[in-house]
Amino acid sequence: MIKELVFSMPNIFQLADIEKECFGKDAWSIPALRGEFSNAYSHFFGALADNKIVGYVCVRLMYEEAQICNICVVNKYRRQGLASKLLDTVADYARENGAERCELEVNTANVPAVELYRKCGYEVEGIRKDFYRRSRYATRDAFTMVKRLTE
Repeated sequence: MIKELVFSMPNIFQLADIEKECFGKDAWSIPALRGEFSNAYSHFFGALADNKIVGYVCVRLMYEEAQICNICVVNKYRRQGLASKLLDTVADYARENGAERCELEVNTANVPAVELYRKCGYEVEGIRKDFYRRSRYATRDAFTMVKRLTE
């Protein structure tokens, strides 16, 4: 089940644990998560299983654009379609709130993520050289990927 997450310290702690598992030293900290929840433009959606959050997406909805800030699913629940469902939920939410497109950046070497985004309707629109300050991949470059929400 996918649902919008509200600010609560139990939710923050669960997201921080997911971040650590998925991103290691590059994980968002508890203060960063709290700050993002306090941003009026940010919205969090969680994938729930066994009464806990097992994946989430953070999106900033501003004017005609929905900027996906982060998405992750814990290892045990990967390859079950949760990330696709999270992305579909964001697209529906963004469209309902007037957005014309969803945009994200992804490391050019993160092939599984790039394939996921393509499968969900995102297209590469450009490359941002040295986008990431540090990277667990061989490059710090990012693709800018966009999904059009209007026709």
